[in-house]
Amino acid sequence: MAGVQSRVKGLDGLRALAVVLVFLSHKAHVDAIDAGKIGVWLFFLISGYLIIGELHRNRLRIEQHGARTAALLYVFFMKRALRIFPVYYLLLVALAIAHASFYQRDVELGLAWHFVFLSNYWIGMVHDGWPGTVSHFWSLAVEQQFYLVAPFALLFARASRHLALCAVTIVAAALAHLALYEESAIAPLIYALSPWNFAMLALGGALAIGGARVSLRPGVPGLAWLAGAWAAIGGFALARADCAERAGSAVLPGLFDIGLALSLGALFLWLVRRQESAIVAVLEMRPLAYLGTISYGFYLFHNLVPSRLGVAPGLYARLHVPDAAQPFLALALQFALAVLLAHLSWQVLERRVLEWKRPLETAIRNRLPARATAGQT
Repeated sequence: MAGVQSRVKGLDGLRALAVVLVFLSHKAHVDAIDAGKIGVWLFFLISGYLIIGELHRNRLRIEQHGARTAALLYVFFMKRALRIFPVYYLLLVALAIAHASFYQRDVELGLAWHFVFLSNYWIGMVHDGWPGTVSHFWSLAVEQQFYLVAPFALLFARASRHLALCAVTIVAAALAHLALYEESAIAPLIYALSPWNFAMLALGGALAIGGARVSLRPGVPGLAWLAGAWAAIGGFALARADCAERAGSAVLPGLFDIGLALSLGALFLWLVRRQESAIVAVLEMRPLAYLGTISYGFYLFHNLVPSRLGVAPGLYARLHVPDAAQPFLALALQFALAVLLAHLSWQVLERRVLEWKRPLETAIRNRLPARATAGQT
């Protein structure tokens, strides 16, 4: 029977770095590189690695007659619903009430689209632009669309074909991504609706299934891999940012996107294969790990924190705070509020809801026990 994967160290810390990058993109308006894109792609890599890896192992269990497909589907969707829906829909209901009463009444927030996880389609094809404080919901729509397709694509296909399926998805998405640039699609459409977002999930899955075949032995080869990955990430990120300022090949930004994504995948593979490294130990530090644990709530709430919070030049002048430090104080206050909201969401709601996961999973497995039938699929 396929075993259960042991915990991969460093992933919570990596989630923490991802949300910090997204926060800096939205609140500090970092322009040297697209920090928000790197952060979201890291989230997609982690999701693809965990979800596709889990589905691959579950398909192996089906083939070994250790589980029923129906039971695994029910368990999969139950877990995703418990993790995503409660806080997300409570936030959307609160936003709908606030929007009808006082909150950004002159801005089209597209709340109906967010309710059905079509934010990316609405931003790219209907609204043709970013809707302000709810712009970041597009990535949640991508994840949910992935959750709807992945279990059917993987649990009903032979496990031996999963790696090829991921590879085909990556190649097809790369071609579609470049085609969007060739057709001069608007930036929000490419950012939110490009199939390349799904390629990042497939890349994470490919690393989960086939990553063990890549040699990353300790010593010089492993260090060379790490140094090369970091250099490639920096090079492609800077080149992509510079490309936005200059005229050139229409598809060149797309090629830089793909190079950046594959470089992130190389770094991610090094981290999951070198679990005893000092970098992973840093990612396992308690503050980073906890921020990663509450990163879903942080991601939901951070862009709703007012950007004017902490901007008080008169007060700072009376306190003799240097001008250069004032923006950092405002960012720190906004970050602290987002962390507080995420902490409360986790402690009061999310963690308590997740306590239902194990008993519900047990009930489903008892209701649909494994059947050792030769013809089972």
